[in-house]
Amino acid sequence: MDTTASKPKALIIDDDPSLRRLAQTVFERGGFDVSVAREGSEGIHLAIMNTPNVIILDIMMEGLNGFEVCKMLRANPHLRQTVIIITSGKSFKSDIDKAMELGADAYVVKPFSPNELLETAIQHMNKRMSRAL
Repeated sequence: MDTTASKPKALIIDDDPSLRRLAQTVFERGGFDVSVAREGSEGIHLAIMNTPNVIILDIMMEGLNGFEVCKMLRANPHLRQTVIIITSGKSFKSDIDKAMELGADAYVVKPFSPNELLETAIQHMNKRMSRAL
């Protein structure tokens, strides 16, 4: 990755510490600056403050769930170009449909391959960049 350009930013919002660490490690190795949040309201705050390129968002969390967080993130005009990838242990079509209706770019079912998650994020970032041109 070109060191003269700024690194892309990723935000991991998940209440599971092991999944946060795993995603953080994979994205850091992929050249991202990574922020992490343990719950939805903290994640929203970090997203507004840092405008990440990609957000990895768990659905099942205490307090605000991932659907609520996704809806709030998409309502913020500064985060419209941010890629949102929902992660969940649930693979129900109704959950996937709801995530997409709320503005998620992708829905990845746990357990997932960390490298596939990174590749999915990069693919969606590239799609958004090409649409913005």
